[in-house]
Amino acid sequence: MKKSIVVISILAVILAISSISSYGLSAMQNQSSEWAHPECMATVEEAAYAIEHPEEYVIIDASKSKPNESVKNAIWISFKTFRQPNGLLKGIWGYPIKPGQFDPDELQHIFRQLGVSENKTVIVLARDPTDAGVVWFALYFLGFDRVKLLPVNYTVLGKDNLTSDFKVYSPNMSEVGDFTVDKSKIRWDMYATRQDILMAMENPSIGIADLRPPAYYNGSKAKTIRGGHLMTAVNIPFYEFWEDKYMTKLKSKEELQKLLAEKFPKQVRKIITTCNTGHRASAGFIIWQLGYEWALDDASWNFHAFEGDMPASDVKIINLFEIAEAVKS
Repeated sequence: MKKSIVVISILAVILAISSISSYGLSAMQNQSSEWAHPECMATVEEAAYAIEHPEEYVIIDASKSKPNESVKNAIWISFKTFRQPNGLLKGIWGYPIKPGQFDPDELQHIFRQLGVSENKTVIVLARDPTDAGVVWFALYFLGFDRVKLLPVNYTVLGKDNLTSDFKVYSPNMSEVGDFTVDKSKIRWDMYATRQDILMAMENPSIGIADLRPPAYYNGSKAKTIRGGHLMTAVNIPFYEFWEDKYMTKLKSKEELQKLLAEKFPKQVRKIITTCNTGHRASAGFIIWQLGYEWALDDASWNFHAFEGDMPASDVKIINLFEIAEAVKS
């Protein structure tokens, strides 16, 4: 009898442990994580769990180009779908703007088409995490709290979790989600306006990080009328946040903290990230996870290059032939 009780007790413990599931494992990892905003960072374990539980999750593959294989149960939509032809986030009235000059209806419609609902968690991922960062930022900016970013190339999930038979977004899709934007919850503190950038240049507690490759930062290469960078901006190429060129492994928190400490003095509490179009600037998500306040420069250099009164450094005029070749590449 005692043996039976012991066996039953052991089985109960095993069942209890197994019921934690990969989501439970992920949740425990997040709770003990040293990242500043673990609730916004998806783990590989949680992404794997999400694949098996579509009733709880929406998985968005935001890779720029349609991949041959995507994550199972994901829907692919290029991050470019969320941006206007001029590069700004859809709904932003123009540049420069003031907080509030924004119509969220088009973004809300797209996210509803993708199935974003108040009762589901959204995981945004891509082969290039900065692609996913653009879409994560758009949804979080709109005030949706239950959105997470997988900060590594999703191929780390393994072949068993990838498929060539995946959903592809179409503008003609019906709305299947119920996400509704509450304009009072839009996170304007994370959207850097022209005024924010000018203030950062004068405020020692606010830094500007230019996440472009060095050639763009120093002005020797450009995709617009002139090269250069914003005054006071320091160069941290976006790819320095990962250990490998395929972005399959994020550097440790300690390595990333050291990288930022080498670039900014201790008094810096907020960092504005910028690039050419606002795309690579989405890697500021990693800086935010280190505990800094963060705002994304949606306009970035493709707009600032035309501002004669915007303080800039290493300015070089680029001829039209070079611009055409840069755009092609």
